[in-house]
Amino acid sequence: MRLRLPVRDLLLASWPVPPADIERAAGAGLRPAAVDGRHLVSVVAVRFGAGRLGPLPVPPFSQLNVRTYVEHEGRTAVFFLRSYVTVGGLGGILFGAPFKAARIHVGRDRVEVPSAGVSLAFRLTGPTEPGELGHHEVGLYEAGGLRAFTVERGPAEWWAAEPTGPVRADVLLSLGFETAGEPTLVYASDASFATEVPSRSASRSRR
Repeated sequence: MRLRLPVRDLLLASWPVPPADIERAAGAGLRPAAVDGRHLVSVVAVRFGAGRLGPLPVPPFSQLNVRTYVEHEGRTAVFFLRSYVTVGGLGGILFGAPFKAARIHVGRDRVEVPSAGVSLAFRLTGPTEPGELGHHEVGLYEAGGLRAFTVERGPAEWWAAEPTGPVRADVLLSLGFETAGEPTLVYASDASFATEVPSRSASRSRR
């Protein structure tokens, strides 16, 4: 079935990390991919409006995910290491999504996810282009084997942003990433997201 979700707020925070850390986190058979010349791990917070799953309504919900970037079948894919959602998104578990329930606040100037140890206040500094980060179409995650899905994104207006206080992202430490310095931030609102559910099986073998 077709899942369509409007995006109301999206913040993407990215840190450079050694390729070896990505290979360890993603597991055997997936090679780290550079994004605009750097190997990255990202924490992404997004607030979705009410959507549709085929003919069925989907309530609004928020999500926090931790992702990195790998090569898969000749393309750069987003590899999801961990995903948290509010109550409205827990229905995704029925389709095999490895979601964890959490209290999540995502707004135009702050992200707070206490159970993941994420706290980030920010301000928008001006229009920007997200580079490759705003254009990946293939997503991967582990759920009883590797799963893959393809994303269609609607147009979005992207803004550069900067932290206005200390950045906390304890979830990265729990996954073995030791980041240094402030992340690169990009923000978007009034975008859209569509995919087919359930996801499909995929292979980890390198090509």
